[in-house]
Amino acid sequence: MKKNIFYFILLNISLLLAFVPDNCNVKYNGIYAIKLDEEHSAVLRFYEDGTVLASTSVNDYMDVMTWFSKENKEMVLKGNYKIKQCSIKFTVSGNSGEQSYEGEIQRDNLNFELKNKDSKKGIKRTYSFFAL
Repeated sequence: MKKNIFYFILLNISLLLAFVPDNCNVKYNGIYAIKLDEEHSAVLRFYEDGTVLASTSVNDYMDVMTWFSKENKEMVLKGNYKIKQCSIKFTVSGNSGEQSYEGEIQRDNLNFELKNKDSKKGIKRTYSFFAL
């Protein structure tokens, strides 16, 4: 009887996992970016420990990694992200302010509603992944 219950539970877990999308994770070997205008981009970087960084850049994406790190507290906003199924949520803060992100992971893109703490305005952005 105990053996049958164990197999029943195992089967149900397997069925549930079959319906959870396997592409709902962020990538750690690069950055997510969106062009804001001809010179500026907004960039995000995720770490396996749950840390996320946000900033803007006038640099080429390849140059971003020279300064876009946890140690550079002057130029980045920092926070912790949470992923539940394909939803992602985090707030980042630093010397230049605070922003909240809430959205969806869709393969190599992150679709967000971004809110600035001071202005309370919401902006929709889609960040694309760039491997570095």
